Amino acid sequence: MKIRIINRDHLIKLMISLSFLFIIFFFTMNLYAYAASAPSKPSKSAAELRKEANVYFDEGERLQKSGNWKESSKKYKKAVKIDKKYAEAWSNLGFTYRKQGKFKKAVKAYKKALKINPELAEAHEYLGEAYAEMGKFELAEEELKILRELGSDDAEELEEFISKMKAEKS
Repeated sequence: MKIRIINRDHLIKLMISLSFLFIIFFFTMNLYAYAASAPSKPSKSAAELRKEANVYFDEGERLQKSGNWKESSKKYKKAVKIDKKYAEAWSNLGFTYRKQGKFKKAVKAYKKALKINPELAEAHEYLGEAYAEMGKFELAEEELKILRELGSDDAEELEEFISKMKAEKS
């Protein structure tokens, strides 16, 4: 059996290559570590988010007034994407969904609005109307009860709407 001995020149080249690879490895790891701890762009304040979301909210209201439910819901979706705590935008999104016959989506949007602001009378009224349109009168009556507890004028409108829906369903 013949043993091959690495000559000195080959050994030096091997050591230089390995050293170079270690330097590149540690340099790369340092870059990744720095990038992971570097702050991203500064986050916006709640007021800045609301101002940005208001642009879409206002466009949504304009489209809603003209009866363009589909386009207005797109604007409200953009508003709540920017400002997830915009209760009025969630409520209006629910309204436009309801007008399109998308009751499950409407109820979900109203509930998000009410989770943010439990005293938002408009969302309680619209949620009650959605339940009445779905034939879920017990749930509609619960929303009516909440509106009365809040002392909202919307209670009368919801009461009339529930009566109308009950008459149509029977």
